[in-house]
Amino acid sequence: KGTLDPRLVQIYEGERRMGDRNSVLRGIKPTDFSHIRKLAAQFMTRKPTGGSGDIRSSTNISNNPSLALNQKPARRPDPIILLSPSASSLLRMSNAKAFLEGGRYTPPDHSTPPTMLAVSRIIKDMDPNRPIRFILVEGPENFRPEYWNRVVAVFTTGQTWQFKSYKWTNPVELFKHVQGVYLGWRGEQPPESVRAFGHKVLACSVEKWRDPGQPGAEQSRWRDREVVESIWKAIETNMRAKGWRKDAAPTSI
Repeated sequence: KGTLDPRLVQIYEGERRMGDRNSVLRGIKPTDFSHIRKLAAQFMTRKPTGGSGDIRSSTNISNNPSLALNQKPARRPDPIILLSPSASSLLRMSNAKAFLEGGRYTPPDHSTPPTMLAVSRIIKDMDPNRPIRFILVEGPENFRPEYWNRVVAVFTTGQTWQFKSYKWTNPVELFKHVQGVYLGWRGEQPPESVRAFGHKVLACSVEKWRDPGQPGAEQSRWRDREVVESIWKAIETNMRAKGWRKDAAPTSI
């Protein structure tokens, strides 16, 4: 071997030894990282694979509503009243709201009526603080099958063609499930067909309409409120018997 120049030896002795990339990462002693791998493995196994975990979770909540936090209860559906579409009916869409909600009878007009109306009524033993909304329609053409469980009354003139598109086309069978109402003029007997429908059809009568300019026209309407209350009493009694509650409606009638 050759002899190292003494001047280089002096320079080398003054230098600080630096490591390369591998020596720095390797360190001065071996390090065991197996505990890091074990910890990471726990999180990897908990992670859901794809979207199936979320689907299973949402399915479990739908099957068991108690698993969902802060889940709002289902809103009670509105009860439905069916009016007669007959031109001879004293109660049509154009005058039903004023009669059932305002307690005053006026004859139906010939304007184009709405296809649906809403009237409100306080039923104290169901909800003394909030009026119950009733939906009024003249036919079930837009009904879903479950809507029939919401029907609480049917107004009829006694004409059986009214029931052709009903769930129960036989009026005797229909009025075993639903409260019936016939509205006629005071002093006139209900048609024989109405009486044949059975005792579940309430026959009511109002004073014949007089033009407002005629003497005594206004005084003749004082009994209207009494008639309206008798109709609501029958409807409410039937609703309680069928299971209507403040926050619940019957699932079958």
